[in-house]
Amino acid sequence: MNKTFLQFLLVTLFSFSTMAQESKHVILLSIDGFRPEFYNDPSWNAVNLQALVKTGTSADHMLSVFPSYTYPTHTAMVTGAFPARSGIYYNQPVGSKGDWHWFTSAIKVPTLWQVLKKSNLTTSAVEWPVSVDKDITYNIPEIWSDAYPDRITEPRKYATPGLIEEIELNATGKLDKFNMDEEAFSMDDNSARMAAYIFKTKKPAFLAVHFAQADGQQHEHGRDADSVKLAVAGVDHNIGVIMEAVRRSGMAENTTIIIVGDHGFSTIHTVFRPNMLIKTLPAKFIAAGGSCFLYRSAGTSKANDASTVKAVTDSLNKLPKDKRKLFRIIDRKELDKMGADSSAILALAAIPGTVFSGSLAPAKVTNHGPGTLIQNNPLEGVFFPTTGGHHGYDPNIKEMHTGFIASGAGVNKGKMINEIRAVDIAPLIARLLGIEFNTPDGKLVPGIITNKKL
Repeated sequence: MNKTFLQFLLVTLFSFSTMAQESKHVILLSIDGFRPEFYNDPSWNAVNLQALVKTGTSADHMLSVFPSYTYPTHTAMVTGAFPARSGIYYNQPVGSKGDWHWFTSAIKVPTLWQVLKKSNLTTSAVEWPVSVDKDITYNIPEIWSDAYPDRITEPRKYATPGLIEEIELNATGKLDKFNMDEEAFSMDDNSARMAAYIFKTKKPAFLAVHFAQADGQQHEHGRDADSVKLAVAGVDHNIGVIMEAVRRSGMAENTTIIIVGDHGFSTIHTVFRPNMLIKTLPAKFIAAGGSCFLYRSAGTSKANDASTVKAVTDSLNKLPKDKRKLFRIIDRKELDKMGADSSAILALAAIPGTVFSGSLAPAKVTNHGPGTLIQNNPLEGVFFPTTGGHHGYDPNIKEMHTGFIASGAGVNKGKMINEIRAVDIAPLIARLLGIEFNTPDGKLVPGIITNKKL
């Protein structure tokens, strides 16, 4: 079957969702590390994504939150709240060296799960970040441990009782540490099979699914490696699996599919360890990829913040010009506008290619390649070379732009908008399902849903 004919079939599949249709089911599919070129550039092998663009509304780009990290952004999408309000500032709690933000109890504002439950609507989540929650009707949460880093051992403890076993019997076969390993392409395949089974058999009003493989490949190899193209083709196939489940369920006319990402990606070459410059000061940076945030030390009064800020900025501004240009300083006023953690004193935002490390120890640099200083320099090991890819940067940087596509019931057909934000996803889903949800920061972006839904 050639690509053109396949696209025709896919367009036909979802083109019946006209203005007259009402959404009773919303499927939110998150591709970790989803970049707009995956659907805007035909050279990417993403037939399903590109077909959904034709049958729905897409965005030139979607803005993440700051830092542009997975857990804060996924939380923003189901709460309509920036990190300052949601309380999910990073993937891990501030100061944590182990567990991530697994439990929705850490979220300080209402979630879609809670709002929909109050309206007696069923919900589901598959491998969604920050989703260990009794309020989700059919749930297979994302959670792991040092002892069990796979994505099935720990979820068995917190999933809806009996759900994983039912899915193994009827859809996936036995799930184990090998086929549910984040480094294995099979994990996204199994997540799609789980989601497809849940949708067909449980018929939830809201289903959220997280696909992780594209993120892992970009972290390891940078933006444009062959393995990234393979991961994108794989997740595109998995979206097709879910689309097919929607068609076979008989619910397609009343179903909306929304594809989102949590951040873009930058290929990286340099690491900067700013804490090495401020060891004697009563403050410490917490690194978040392409950004880092300064916090006062325990027992230090807020009254000392002004002097701390001056000392830190003076130290940073003394760096050689070729190093100082690698980042900018973000003051507290700008952090407030960005909705970042209100406890941070200031932040640093790197240019693409540079990332931060919170380590206080100098790196053992043995290869003086691009990004390092000359041998015997006092800053040796403060800046050093690296490879791969990362995120966490200012979400307004083009490389951090992520993607958005909506298609199906209640959505305009063949339209492109310029921009939508992660915090705008929750209001969109609520409106499609006819539910009131007054989110703290999100707004209903015009141009996506049909006039009938406005």
